[in-house]
Amino acid sequence: MPKNDYINAVLSYIERHLTEALTPENIARRHFVSVSQLYRDFYDCTGHSIKEYIRKRRISNACEKIKCSALSLTVIADESGYQTIQSFHKIFKRTVGMTPMEYRMNDSYFYFYPFATYERGVAVKVGMESIPAYTTTRFYSSCQVGIEDNAIKALGLGNISGRVFGRNGKQMGNRFCYEVMTEIPGEIRTSLYATCVVNYDDADISNGWNYLYNNWLSASMFEESGEGIFEEYFFQNGKPRKLKLYLPVKKRKVEQHITITAEPEKTFIIAKEKGYNAERKASEMVMAFLQQHPLLIRNAQRFYVCTYNGVYECGVECDSDFWLTTPLKQRMSCGIDLIHMPAGRYAVLSGNCYGDTRVVREKMDSWLQNNGIPHENEPAFAIYEITDGSYDAENICMKLYKRLKDDKNG
Repeated sequence: MPKNDYINAVLSYIERHLTEALTPENIARRHFVSVSQLYRDFYDCTGHSIKEYIRKRRISNACEKIKCSALSLTVIADESGYQTIQSFHKIFKRTVGMTPMEYRMNDSYFYFYPFATYERGVAVKVGMESIPAYTTTRFYSSCQVGIEDNAIKALGLGNISGRVFGRNGKQMGNRFCYEVMTEIPGEIRTSLYATCVVNYDDADISNGWNYLYNNWLSASMFEESGEGIFEEYFFQNGKPRKLKLYLPVKKRKVEQHITITAEPEKTFIIAKEKGYNAERKASEMVMAFLQQHPLLIRNAQRFYVCTYNGVYECGVECDSDFWLTTPLKQRMSCGIDLIHMPAGRYAVLSGNCYGDTRVVREKMDSWLQNNGIPHENEPAFAIYEITDGSYDAENICMKLYKRLKDDKNG
């Protein structure tokens, strides 16, 4: 049986038996694999150890019962597979960051999402990787398309010995940069990476990076470590045939929590497009409008993104008074509109600013459904906030918002 198929069967089995005794040994025996193979394959497919996955799924279910039922903590602990209330308290606090009673009284919600291997696009491996010392050669071009090929050719394969790596460099004016790193004698460094191997093809390379960032990373127990991403070249008959993608990672320090908060009204100038290249077209419309109103982008702190039914909306926060002073003809010629985020109660989930909002939105929808929380029949949207006046990734906070129905009981 292919690895992906049997791990999917393992995940389904775990979901059906979370309230029962579950051990890697029994699970491996049931699915006709060795324990070591189960550990290895489960980790490769999900980014979690099987024991941690079971523990977090049980704690997640316990969180729902604590918030949404009148069951005692003793009963919840027993139904979660813990023999004593003390061990339940200890694991709960270590996982969620607060005691069960504190969680019951808090407006924060913890939910660990069941993994779906059907979303898995490429085989991802997480482990320590040895990277040799290297020298860097920078290649500049006014055209980004094909810059990697041209950089490798310019270096000359006859001049290369040992391992070869590449990464995007810093753009200089209107010239793009690609850096080729070639192995030299020296100290070898070792770090933790999520890696996958793809064919040397533009579509496969793009899909590989998209999957690592947008799908795998957000569902795993890891987060980006802050080092730069890069690629390793594998050659055949003097030509690149495969690429190994390296995403530096570290264990996630804190789990994601969904909070329910009261938000003030916000106003955004947006553009909307649908179909092929909708994201690019909408972004260009907004940028064209901002060029006519440079003060808007200079003072902007929050940016809006919403996708639904093939529609892409994006924009920037503005003062509602600004809209009244902008001529209607100018707004219509740019295809620009105004959208209000009404004041009210919202479910809010923070995410990776690199990630696909679709993945985060699916998490939000799953949580709302499992907890029976009534919400407005409108799409969730993301707001990217600049926290320190800089557009570096570490200074950008992304939050997904879903408007809830008014609480009639106050």
